[in-house]
Amino acid sequence: MNMTKRMKLMLVSLSSVALMAACGDGGANDSLGTTPVPPETTEETETDDTGDATVDEGAEEGTAEEDTTETDDSTSEEGTEDADDTGVTDDSTDASDAQVSDPDSPGIENIEFPISVQDAIEIFNNEFGSPNIDEIKFERDDGRYVYDFEGWDGEFEYEMEIDAQTGEILSQETEADTDHDDILDLDGIISPQEAMAIALEAAGSGYVEEWDLELEDGFTVYDVDIEGGEDQEVDAHTGEIR
Repeated sequence: MNMTKRMKLMLVSLSSVALMAACGDGGANDSLGTTPVPPETTEETETDDTGDATVDEGAEEGTAEEDTTETDDSTSEEGTEDADDTGVTDDSTDASDAQVSDPDSPGIENIEFPISVQDAIEIFNNEFGSPNIDEIKFERDDGRYVYDFEGWDGEFEYEMEIDAQTGEILSQETEADTDHDDILDLDGIISPQEAMAIALEAAGSGYVEEWDLELEDGFTVYDVDIEGGEDQEVDAHTGEIR
C-alpha cells in the first residue's frame, strides 16, 4: 500500500516537472518568435506629425508677414506717386513761366513777342495820326510786357501803352503840347534783339530787364537796362556802343 502511494507521488511529480518544462519551452519560443512593436514608434510618429504641423503654422505666419511687407511697400509706392504728382505740377508751372521768359535766362533778350516794335509804331501812328515820337520804352507793367510811347505834334502830347502779346491798347492820353523838340529817327533802325545782343556782349554779364529808344546827343539809341551787368547805349542805326 505504501509502495503504491509512493509510485503515484513520483508519477505526479514527474508529470508536473514535464508540464513545467513544456510551459517553459513554449514561453521561450513565444519570446523568441514574436517581435514586440516598440511603443516609442507611435509616439515618435505623433511627435513628427506635431512637428510638421508646427512648421506649417510657422510657414503660414511667415507668409502672413511677407504679405504685410508687401502692403507696406504698396503704401510706400503710393507715397512716391503722390510726391511725383506734386513734382509734375511744379514742372508745368515752370513751363508756363517759360512762355514769358527765356528758358536759359530771366531776361527778355531772346524772346520773340507777337507784336514787334514796328507793329507797335504802326498802332501808335494809326491812332494819333503819325505824330513825332520822342520815346519808346519796352518794360514789364502789371504782369505784362508793354510798349510805352510818348509823342507830340506841336499841338498835343500823346501817350500810349500797347500790349506786346496782343497789340491791345491798354491806355492812352492826350494833353496840350507845352514844349517838345526831340524826334526819334526810326527809319532803318536795328531790331531790339540785335541791340540787346550787342549790349550784353559789351557788358560781359547779366540779362536785359528793359530797354528805351530815346534821343541822346542827337542820336537815336537803345538804352539797354542790364540786370547783373553795366547798362549800355547802342546806336540804333549803326549798332555801335556809345
